[in-house]
Parts: sequence; C-alpha cells; structure tokens
Amino acid sequence: MFAFLDPLLVPVHDLLALLSPVLPAALMIVLITLAVRAALHPTNRRNQRLAVRRRDLQPQIAELRKKHKDDAQALQREVMALHKEEQVPMAPGCLSMLIQLPVFGMVYRLFTAPELAGHHNQLLDHAFLGVPLSERMGAATPGQRWVFFALIGLTVAVAAFAAWQMRRHMAEDRAAQHAAQSATKLSAQQQQMADTMERATKVMPLMSFMTVMAVASVPLAAGLYLVTSSTWGLLERASLRRVRHAAAPAAGRSQPA
Repeated sequence: MFAFLDPLLVPVHDLLALLSPVLPAALMIVLITLAVRAALHPTNRRNQRLAVRRRDLQPQIAELRKKHKDDAQALQREVMALHKEEQVPMAPGCLSMLIQLPVFGMVYRLFTAPELAGHHNQLLDHAFLGVPLSERMGAATPGQRWVFFALIGLTVAVAAFAAWQMRRHMAEDRAAQHAAQSATKLSAQQQQMADTMERATKVMPLMSFMTVMAVASVPLAAGLYLVTSSTWGLLERASLRRVRHAAAPAAGRSQPA
C-alpha cells in the first residue's frame, strides 16, 4: 500500500535518517505534521472567509426564492449568477483535506515498509518511549501497550471536544439559516434539505471518534500524525470561528437601515 510513493519518499527518508541523531523520529513526525497544517492554514482561513460571504448572501437568496418560487431553473440561474457576481464559490473548497491524504500516506509508508525502493528502511529502527514506530497496538507487548493507551486517551479527549465543538457550530449555523429563511416559505425540496441538515447535526459530530479507531489500529508513527493533526484541527476551528463571529457585526452594520 502506498508503494507508488517510494520515489518521493527516498529523499525524505534520507533526510530524516540524517537528522535522526539530532531530532528523534517521533518529534520529526510531529514537526512535519505541524508544518503541513501551518502551510494549509491560509487556505483554510480563506475558505472560512468565503463561508462568511456565502452566509451574507442568504438574505438575497431568500428574496430570489420568493421571486422564483414557481421556477426552479430560473432560481438556480439567478443564484449561480449572484455567486459569480460576488466572486464567491457555491461550494466550500476541500484542498486542505486532499493535501493531507498523501501526507498521511507518506508517514504510513515511511514507518511500515521494510524497504523503500529496494533499500532498508532505517526509520524502522527508531522508537518512541521504547515502542518501535512501526509497531501496532495489537502486536505490542503488555509493557508497550501503555503508550498506545495514553495516545488513545489523548485522542478520545480531542475527539470528544471536537464533537462538542462541531455540534455547537452546526447548531449556530442552523439557527442563523432558520432566521434568514423565517420570512420565506420553503418548498418541499428545501424543507427536505433542511431536515437532512438537522439529522446531519446529530450524526456528523460522532465522526470525530473515527480517529480513535484509526489510532488503535495503525502503526504508532501514523497514530502520532493523526493525534497531532486532530489537535491542530481542533484549535484551528476555534480560531477560524472567530473570523465568522467577527464578520457578523460588520455584516449587520452593512445592512441598509
């Protein structure tokens, strides 16, 4: 799995092997993860600002719904034209997630493959708190499993807080959407979409706990990556939420009296 990444991984492997006498391999995993997430932060911040602008378009979209309540195609054309005029994409970007997937694959491959491009993988010789970075919890000795249990405990704490955070954010967004649509009677299709979002509000926060299951099954190195990335994501969402809240008063002041 991920063997196709070997041509890219060999230089990374050689660099990490060169730095290993100075920086522990586990610390390098954390630093690489933080570097990738920090590099993606401007993109995520831009996406959040675009989300605020999409939210600010809701009153105009509500007016278009009333104007074209009997013509779905005309409504769609007008909504698309509005987004184009305001230079706001209709759907949020997913660049951050797409970039993280190959990074996770690289970390997974680096610390699980016995060989890279036909050469011995020196990174498998490194350990974290006495546990090889390529070790899985199921194959670990009883004396090593406490490291996995501690990592899983940290992941559970992050996932629980992330679930609470997501549930609160989605509830706030849903309330704002209901307020924007309160003067407009929703069509059957729009009501069905609203009901779907209502159910998603209850289910989506639980997806945070999928990271816990992953950490319990992947090699220790990949688990360190997931925990670090999840913790960053938790703090980043709290930071980006301030962008949305800070934009709300400004949007309110921009509305005509």
